[in-house]
Amino acid sequence: MKKTILISTLLILYIIASAFYANYLLKEKKEASYVKLSNQLKNELNNEKRFSKDVGIINAISIAENTNIKKALIDNNRQLAIKALQKIEKDFADKTSIKHLKIHIHTKETRAFVRSWKLGKFGDDLTGFRKAIVEVRITREPFFGFEVGRMGLTLRSIVPVLDNNKLLGTLEFIQNFDKIVKRFKRKEYSYLLLIDKSLLNIAKYLKDAAKVGPYILSSKKYDTAFLKEAQTIDFVRLKKDGYFVSNKLFYTYEEIKDTKNAVDGIHLLAMPVENFTREIDANEKNVIKTIAAQTLFLFLILGIIGILYLLISSSRNFK
Repeated sequence: MKKTILISTLLILYIIASAFYANYLLKEKKEASYVKLSNQLKNELNNEKRFSKDVGIINAISIAENTNIKKALIDNNRQLAIKALQKIEKDFADKTSIKHLKIHIHTKETRAFVRSWKLGKFGDDLTGFRKAIVEVRITREPFFGFEVGRMGLTLRSIVPVLDNNKLLGTLEFIQNFDKIVKRFKRKEYSYLLLIDKSLLNIAKYLKDAAKVGPYILSSKKYDTAFLKEAQTIDFVRLKKDGYFVSNKLFYTYEEIKDTKNAVDGIHLLAMPVENFTREIDANEKNVIKTIAAQTLFLFLILGIIGILYLLISSSRNFK
């Protein structure tokens, strides 16, 4: 009787321990799933950024080597620079998929020299809010990344314009990052480019843009339904955990930092919650299989012990 009570007690303890262990495993697996799906989205984002960097830096360097652009900066001849850019823009339109080239040339004093899309605006001092240009002027190293301007967060490739290692100015190749929306949609992912509200004093053209939590929408193209969904999420939890799960979507994000490591905004990324649910379901099945296998093994050991006990008892009784 005592042995039966002992075995029963041990089995109850085992069941309780198994329940706690299963719960622990599920939490661990769930957290691993969050990390896996977050990395999946961030890898897609980084692939887009790598492609854009290759295009941006190569084209910026190529244009900065144009003889007429260098001469225009040396002679302070804007008309020569404008003609050179118009020819370059035509060549791009004829030979590439880039139909509306956006090039900004700056003087070595960090003043606007020529904006290819707004020829009448020049001479303004850029040192106050264009940190990346100042950085390139000092380091003479190319810059690639998102920087805040009057239009919001814009993807820029900035390179020095040099003549016999003498700095003449800097040149900026501005890219459209909106194609990511279409490419993400093919994979059932979603994307928004968001700028910190505190930067509206610089990004003046975004004063009427949609608000998304503590941010302002900086995307030019976006999915309206996704924007509405994003406006309902808890950004405090998103920032704290690195992810957020709503009824429809799994969210994660990546910070956008300036050259001084200050956060200017975020890339907001999402995928259907079904992807997450499938991952969790698979994890639950694996945990159940693991616990079942351990339980079966335990009962097998107990059965063997029971049989041995009976054999030993029978042998003693026979004697």
